[in-house]
Amino acid sequence: MLPSNDGGTTKRPPDHGLSLQLQRLRCGLLISGIWSRVKARNTLNTETNQAAVPAVSVVSPKQTAPTDEIILPGNVQPFITSPIYSRTNGYLKSGISILARVSKQGQLLALIETPEVDQQLQQARSNLLTAQANLELASITKTRYLDF
Repeated sequence: MLPSNDGGTTKRPPDHGLSLQLQRLRCGLLISGIWSRVKARNTLNTETNQAAVPAVSVVSPKQTAPTDEIILPGNVQPFITSPIYSRTNGYLKSGISILARVSKQGQLLALIETPEVDQQLQQARSNLLTAQANLELASITKTRYLDF
């Protein structure tokens, strides 16, 4: 018989079977959640360790033969083309350097014969000699007049 309480109603004993099953279910869910997190963390650590090792290609340098000039494909064209006029008229006596060769600083490229300029130079030299002779004559004349 069931014990009765003060109000005349019967009291049932607590059902431990149902609460025990609920506790087991809770524990199972808790363990399953923790287990999935531990498994995910281990997977992440494994993938991170594999990705942390970089793939490196190693190449050893080799010395090659030195070259004086590098030939590159292409054309060189100016932005503006300007004509170049000579300062004097003349004739090419001998062309020592050929176009499209590499020339050095101070290298003689050509000999130009300039007969008109040569004639003007000869005339200027003769005018200088005439002026010097006139100067000498004037100084002699000056000393004659000063001696009187």
